[in-house]
Amino acid sequence: MASITINTNLASLTAQRNLSRATSGMNKAMERLSTGYRINSGADDAAGSAVSTLMEAQISGYDVAESNATMGMSLLDTAEGVLDIVGSYLQRVRDLTEQAANGTYGTSSMQAIKTEVQQRMLEINRLCSVIDFNGIQLLDGTSPAAKTGNGINLQVSNNAGKPNIINLDASIFESAKCTALFVSSNEHSTGISEWYTRTSADESTLALKARITGDPQELPNGKKYDYSDLEAIDDKQYDPEGTGTKQKINYCITAICDAVYTDDNTAREFLYFIDDAIENVSDRRALIGAYMNRVESAVDAIGVQKENIVSANSSIKDADVATESSNYIKAQILQQASATLLATANQTPSIALNLL
Repeated sequence: MASITINTNLASLTAQRNLSRATSGMNKAMERLSTGYRINSGADDAAGSAVSTLMEAQISGYDVAESNATMGMSLLDTAEGVLDIVGSYLQRVRDLTEQAANGTYGTSSMQAIKTEVQQRMLEINRLCSVIDFNGIQLLDGTSPAAKTGNGINLQVSNNAGKPNIINLDASIFESAKCTALFVSSNEHSTGISEWYTRTSADESTLALKARITGDPQELPNGKKYDYSDLEAIDDKQYDPEGTGTKQKINYCITAICDAVYTDDNTAREFLYFIDDAIENVSDRRALIGAYMNRVESAVDAIGVQKENIVSANSSIKDADVATESSNYIKAQILQQASATLLATANQTPSIALNLL
């Protein structure tokens, strides 16, 4: 038999406990609905919170990796654009040189050809000197990527180690200046200063050797190149800046043009070296194109990986709005009911007054 007491109101205590529980549940549902997260603190789900934190670090890392890859694409775009111009200029130089090799041009015409070729070469050198990306010189051979031979590494994933980078080959960033292309490490070229060691299918470049050294050269078939009446080109002859500092022939455009555009023989042999330069630029553009495709694929892969991680993190951390709305309504109803019953329970001890 339940007793009537004044000092202890069990019904009120029960109603208070249930009211507190309903209020807490309603507040929790409100928090989740307002933030959109099921886990707002470690107390909500300790294990889930730890896993979600690691996933969020990965998601942030993928954002940075995607930005890195995009910057790499922009760098390659910049280099490829300039190489396209260089290639077109070299083609014009080749056309002019092929004209000069025809043997139908007099001194004034040869001088006009030499003047345009020289200006084309100077412009190629200027472009390669000024083009840079974010402070990195791309095509003058002075960047650490070219000097060290290590190229440029694109960090395209979250972690350390080689599998997470794309290395852009150092050959892309070697100097594309004319004075470098004609002294390049291209397998078909030995350099201006050693023209006379170069061999083609049938003869050495003896015309150029004769022009550079001033020594007559004779082919096995009896043909002879003799420029002994002209001053031989040497390392002390050229001071293009007028500063008193001489440039070696293999690094001086003036010396190159003076050696080549003398007659049709030297012009004809220079076609070999222009072809090497065009091939060098073409090879770089092809390599850049391959890297651009690879980096683009890496960006796509980053997007897929990020999407999967975001989905997994969402299933752990995000709130189910339908569920939380139901929980909120449920807690609200229980809160109102508990409050009403608490008021009734608080009046129960007053029954004792009727017994006095």
